[in-house]
Amino acid sequence: MRRRALLIALPCVLAETAFAQGKPAVVAENAWSRPALARIGTAVAYLSFRNEGGQPVRILGGTTPVAERVEIHESVVEDGVARMRPRPEGVAVPSGGVIRFEPNGLHLMLMKPHADLKAGQHFTLTLNLEDGGTVAVPVQVTMREPVAGHGGASH
Repeated sequence: MRRRALLIALPCVLAETAFAQGKPAVVAENAWSRPALARIGTAVAYLSFRNEGGQPVRILGGTTPVAERVEIHESVVEDGVARMRPRPEGVAVPSGGVIRFEPNGLHLMLMKPHADLKAGQHFTLTLNLEDGGTVAVPVQVTMREPVAGHGGASH
């Protein structure tokens, strides 16, 4: 009985220790990408990124086997003109915060796709964090955002 109680309590102690040491506990989920032609030179990915840890986390960009590189970009309207700006400094996610990469806002640009992205296809996107950590998340290629809660990854 004592042994069983210890085994049940141990994961909780480890989780509390990780939070106390300031290690990030992050979740990337609901990742999706629209179909895209490789000859256009770019594609886009969207997702939600939640920081459940006790310290801020900075996303710097990422990698994927379907494109040469992944950059963070932001759509903004300046002087009545819509523009897209790269965010080489990345995006900070505060402790307990959520950042959404979504159409007409922050998004992940897939630069120089190796092949067309077709509806129904899946691929992995790995986000690079400032602390050297990574978060891999499955991405679904679809015309519309998938239903929340389907697909995700943790760090």
